[in-house]
Amino acid sequence: MKISHYDVLQVSPKASLDIIKAAYEHLKPALVQQAGEGNQEARNQLLFLEEANSVLSSPEKRSAYDALLAGTPVPTYATHPLAYETDNTFLSWWGDSKTARILMAIGLSAAVFGAYKFIGQRGELKTQAKQVEIQAEREIGSFRNDAYRAESERTLIQGSVQNQDKLIDKSYDIASREAERRKAELEYRANAGAQQLEMQRQRQEAQLQEQRWRQEQYEKDRQAREAKAVADAPKRQLCNMYALNGNTRDAQAAGCFRY
Repeated sequence: MKISHYDVLQVSPKASLDIIKAAYEHLKPALVQQAGEGNQEARNQLLFLEEANSVLSSPEKRSAYDALLAGTPVPTYATHPLAYETDNTFLSWWGDSKTARILMAIGLSAAVFGAYKFIGQRGELKTQAKQVEIQAEREIGSFRNDAYRAESERTLIQGSVQNQDKLIDKSYDIASREAERRKAELEYRANAGAQQLEMQRQRQEAQLQEQRWRQEQYEKDRQAREAKAVADAPKRQLCNMYALNGNTRDAQAAGCFRY
């Protein structure tokens, strides 16, 4: 079974450029790590991955590759990176293209496979192919597990964000109610303070009125006393004269003893 660039990136032939880019960035780190640890199979897969990304990330190369997969003839190399031509363009492409090197590697592998088949080592090749297939299935399973974990984490994060939004809304409602309560309390205190100030003003005004009334009453009493003193002055002089002369009878008749 032939493996296409879409199979290498584990995406659909109808996948967008963003999905292809995301698949490439998802698969590459693990292969780079394994290749760095000396895994030859990972190195080979990394080469296929790079080539697949190089072709599918370019609209022109991808269009030509899709035409090749569909078996549609392509007139020129400019629109088809895998077209087989016999001119200098094809030779230049054959010397520089990664696809050419991969095709050469595939050709060498096919020649080796024919040699092994010729000398009767078909069983060993089947075993190796089976091991490669098993390894590929394991890696695909690992990728699927990673995708499942990523989806689970995304769901958890989304749920956490939704819960956080609910908590924020609830906190906002509580803060809003507290602000309204505080506002009502301040208004009540302000009204109570205004009423208290009004009562104090009225008390002060009443006290001032009482003081004015007392002052007026005192002034009236003083004026009455002065008027009485002025009115009684002649009689006092007469009584004093009677007292100096010893005329008790006239003094008593004049009512001087009341003074």
